[in-house]
Amino acid sequence: MDFSCLRLESRPEFWGESKWRDDMPGYETQQVGDVTEISTVPEKVPVPWLLVAIPGILLILIALSMGFIYGLVAAGFVYGAMYLLMHSKQATQYRVPSKFRVSKTGIDVAGTTIPKDAIHRVIVRNHILKAAESVIVVANPHPNSGQQNVVAGMNWAISKLGPISYRVDAEARGVPTTLAGGLTEPTASAIMMDVSKTLQLQTP
Repeated sequence: MDFSCLRLESRPEFWGESKWRDDMPGYETQQVGDVTEISTVPEKVPVPWLLVAIPGILLILIALSMGFIYGLVAAGFVYGAMYLLMHSKQATQYRVPSKFRVSKTGIDVAGTTIPKDAIHRVIVRNHILKAAESVIVVANPHPNSGQQNVVAGMNWAISKLGPISYRVDAEARGVPTTLAGGLTEPTASAIMMDVSKTLQLQTP
């Protein structure tokens, strides 16, 4: 029996020049000739239930004891607080779907071409964890102070937003261009390695 037709189907050229490859959740690559097209979907911002649960419930209960309308107002206030946290600049910055193309000659992203000769490195960054490094909290002896709310918000950002706020930047002529953001560290590292490999850059 002649199995040559089966062997033919297993050859890449049988399927054409374009080929998708699933890498990990939120990250896909498509090989088109010598060009690698990378698509990413950012991680969703988690709902800060634990951050607002206790103070929010207490506020609503106190408001309900004063009247049903006050309870509704308090519930609206709690919902608004969660909405603001989830849609703050800190939570949404760089958190958008991305698609860019990489080849041995450079990177095409958002309608801009960055030539390889101008790129000196591809790097992973995290604006949440970077901002937390420079924050100094001074203890306040007064209980129930506003400082406690600030610290609770910082802890939520570091523990919940931090792990899903990695991004990949390409630095050219001293100017960083974000290729993809809102990622986990493994996904961002994989993208950095793929981009550097395609560009034939040395990775750190």
